[in-house]
Amino acid sequence: VDVEGNELKPVVLGTSNDLHVGQSCFAIGNPYGYENTLTTGVISGLGREIPSPNGQAIRGAIQTDAAINSGNSGGPLVDSFGHVIG
Repeated sequence: VDVEGNELKPVVLGTSNDLHVGQSCFAIGNPYGYENTLTTGVISGLGREIPSPNGQAIRGAIQTDAAINSGNSGGPLVDSFGHVIG
């Protein structure tokens, strides 16, 4: 990766152990080709199990009502401290 700037800092990884339902969260991405987009929401559920495209279960998922659209799925979900939580 070749990026410009000299004040880049690595992200801090959070832990789902510290999350609680109702906590604010933020999804970052590029939905529909719009760059640098942020959506807000809350943690709606913890420890969810969802099916994956190959039929295997994805366990321990974080449920949020922050808008996750085509393009920002796969981007980070962060807490109010800026820690990556998903």
